[in-house]
Amino acid sequence: MTAETLAVGSQLPEHRFGPIDAAAVRCYAEASGDANPIHVDAGAAKAIGLDGPIVQGMLLMGLVDSALAAWLPQARCDKLSSRFALPVAVGSPVTVAARVVRLDSPEGRRRVTLRIFVRDGADKVVALAEAVLTG
Repeated sequence: MTAETLAVGSQLPEHRFGPIDAAAVRCYAEASGDANPIHVDAGAAKAIGLDGPIVQGMLLMGLVDSALAAWLPQARCDKLSSRFALPVAVGSPVTVAARVVRLDSPEGRRRVTLRIFVRDGADKVVALAEAVLTG
């Protein structure tokens, strides 16, 4: 797939990741410096009303970036913004899907804007994102 072959409204193939286990969350916490205990400690998560530890939002955005690279490997991601709607429990798989919402060609280079949906294992939308890719 290339930016030139897409049309507004095109649905991109879903990418499934996970389940995202405690080891992956711990590794991400260590690598990123995210010391928030709600990601690795059940007691801390429950103390603030969660059912258990949750996946870091930026880990989810890393998965979105992996999907972007798979969809359009030759493109450059110029912008990626996100809004988190629900927490993702550690142990849940996630699915990343996208739809083309805008196409243009500034300076002769094809630019694609995608609306991205991240769903958990219960098929609930847990995050919405928008990406602008060039190339």
